[in-house]
Amino acid sequence: MTTSPPCWSLKRPIVLNYAIAVVSAATSIVVAFAVYPSWGADPTLLLFLCVILFVALAAGPAPAALTSVLTFISLQYPLLSRGFPFTLQSSEIVRLGLFIVASVFVVLLSAARKRTLASLNNQQVMLRELQEQNDGLRAENAERSEAATRAQEAEQEIRQTVDTVPALIARYRADGFMDFRNKNWRDYTGLSQDNFGGRRWGSALHPDDEEMVEREWREHIATGEPFELEQRLRKADGEYRWHRIRRVPLRGETGEAIKWYAIAFDIDDRKRTEDALRQSEAELAKARHELQLIIDTVPVLVLRHRADGIIDYVNEVGRTYSGLTATKWTTRTSIITHPDDIPRLEAAWDVALVTGEPFESEVRLRRADGQYRWFVTRRVPLRRNGDVIAWYAATYDIEDRKRAESELIESERRFREAQMELAHASRVVTMGQFTASIAHEVNQPLAALLTNAETALRWLARQPPNLEKAKPSIERVIDDGKRAADIVSRIRDFSRKAPVRMESLEVNEAILDVIGLTRAAMSDNGVLAKMQLAKELPNILGDKVQLQQVVLNLIMNAIEAMTEVGAGSRELSISTSKAESDGVLVAVRDSGPGLPPAGLARIFEAFYTTKSSGLGMGLSICRSIVEAHGGRLWATPNEPHGAVFCMMLPNGEQSLEKLGG
Repeated sequence: MTTSPPCWSLKRPIVLNYAIAVVSAATSIVVAFAVYPSWGADPTLLLFLCVILFVALAAGPAPAALTSVLTFISLQYPLLSRGFPFTLQSSEIVRLGLFIVASVFVVLLSAARKRTLASLNNQQVMLRELQEQNDGLRAENAERSEAATRAQEAEQEIRQTVDTVPALIARYRADGFMDFRNKNWRDYTGLSQDNFGGRRWGSALHPDDEEMVEREWREHIATGEPFELEQRLRKADGEYRWHRIRRVPLRGETGEAIKWYAIAFDIDDRKRTEDALRQSEAELAKARHELQLIIDTVPVLVLRHRADGIIDYVNEVGRTYSGLTATKWTTRTSIITHPDDIPRLEAAWDVALVTGEPFESEVRLRRADGQYRWFVTRRVPLRRNGDVIAWYAATYDIEDRKRAESELIESERRFREAQMELAHASRVVTMGQFTASIAHEVNQPLAALLTNAETALRWLARQPPNLEKAKPSIERVIDDGKRAADIVSRIRDFSRKAPVRMESLEVNEAILDVIGLTRAAMSDNGVLAKMQLAKELPNILGDKVQLQQVVLNLIMNAIEAMTEVGAGSRELSISTSKAESDGVLVAVRDSGPGLPPAGLARIFEAFYTTKSSGLGMGLSICRSIVEAHGGRLWATPNEPHGAVFCMMLPNGEQSLEKLGG
């Protein structure tokens, strides 16, 4: 909108406006009187009117009125002066009247103009103010619109936030009835926004929780206080899950609750975890109780030692056995240990504490009645990050076992004695079977001895005695005597009852000695003996007499078995070889009728025999002797007929290991 510029007179001081009026009037008067003679009255009046009009335009109505007065007075001056020749006529009076009217009209017109300009200026000011107000309103409207847009966007963002936050959010009226639920709530329950069902909690609450929730609502609506509770909500698929819900009020200016806001978090997994944890803790407590009962009930003394070996726990069995009620004994070694066993136990304890290795020891512990009994204690470390933090010991009574072991040792000693007696009796019986053979063996050196003695006597009876011829005969007598004595010695050693004597011996040599004793029996029964003795066999560790008894028994059994077959097919083979296990294998083969398949597994049992006159003890004794030497004795069929008895004996080092084990 365009506006006219304001009047200059409004912008100048009043004094200056009146000065303009005076100067303008004076100037017009001077001009009028200076040129009057040539002008006449009409131009003067016209000049004055122009001046008045100028002043009215330039200075305003009041200065224009002053100019009018001044110019009018100047017009009267010529008329009032004495020398003025001008005579006032009626036409002049009319012109003066018109001048006055015109002046007044100009002044009034100027005043009206001034008022109009003032009014116009006021209107322009009002227009500017209105424009400014309009601009302000426009800016305010723009700001309000922008604020509304921002508020709408913020509301939308808040709604999106409420719908996106991973929780169930709802809003309730002051009376507790739900009037809003977020998207997660709707998606979770499968209920729409307007499906309120006229219920405070919606329609997804578990029926068993309704009474509790209603009670809490009534109480807190009355008090207006926030509250929390745990309840079950139904999912869209029908599953109920536990939620923890917190509800807080929105208060008005007077403090009353005008809205309620609620947020619910799914705690079903946590509840299940808590239930599982409680159950686990209950089971753990039960297990601990049962473990304590087991520890206190198991018939074993259970002790716990600190890392430095000090006893800091003793179970009920240990307290009952010792008669001491304290669960902590505060010593490294049990205070009920026999004094004679303490140094040995302490030494083993010192080594274990340094190495951290378990150890086991046998000690005597004093019972509450003062009696000492044998116990075996085993201690093992408990480690954490590789460091020993405690030791656990289990100590159990072996008194009865120790006594049983002593009785077993004594029984084994008596058994060995009985076995030796039985073996000796078996040897004596066997020797009885070799009476003819023994007589033959002894008779040969004795007959040779008599022949050589008689020859020596004849050489000595000559005159002079022939000493050179007699000397060889006497030397043969000596040799025959030694030979007879050796035979008698072997027979005596074989038949006498002597303690077991383990020594290194050569198997082939022992077998050849037995062959010498059985040669006559084989000859009498038409048995052909074949020897296959390997060379460079390792020596074995054993009792020579007992091992010879085994070989003798196997040979005699073979001879007896072959008496049932026809003459000419009775062959006995005795062989030795090096076994795969670096031992010695002895095999005795016969060509007899063989062993019955049904009795092959029982042939080494005591009192089992295939002979009508046998006792069934020979092979049982033989197996006991071989196993006592760490070896093995077994039987297999021979091809095409007969039986093979095999005896495997370990070498000297292996025998020591087995006997030591």
